[in-house]
Amino acid sequence: MTASSPRPVQSLPWFLGEEFAALLAAQSMHKFRSEAERDLYEERATRAALELGLAQIRSSLRRLRTEQESVPALLGELVAAVGKLPTAAAPVVAPTRGDGRREGEDGEVGAAYGA
Repeated sequence: MTASSPRPVQSLPWFLGEEFAALLAAQSMHKFRSEAERDLYEERATRAALELGLAQIRSSLRRLRTEQESVPALLGELVAAVGKLPTAAAPVVAPTRGDGRREGEDGEVGAAYGA
């Protein structure tokens, strides 16, 4: 191959596609001037992802109503669309008693492990 000839395009193996997309996104990520600007960007990106996911769900539901014969395939699409929605929920924290154990938790430390 000469220096002036273009390099052949090689497709990535299927298992690297997602990883490559994440690396590319990290490289092309915006540089923010402040935390507030970054937070606003993240909020808008999350909202856009939610709106896209909900639009896909609505589309699948419309098709589900009109195409009863292909219900299993459409349900699969619906489940996939719901699975792609970003999780915006805060982690659940179990209430604890003063001694650090969760509510309703009795017994000694390590009792659950047979110690």
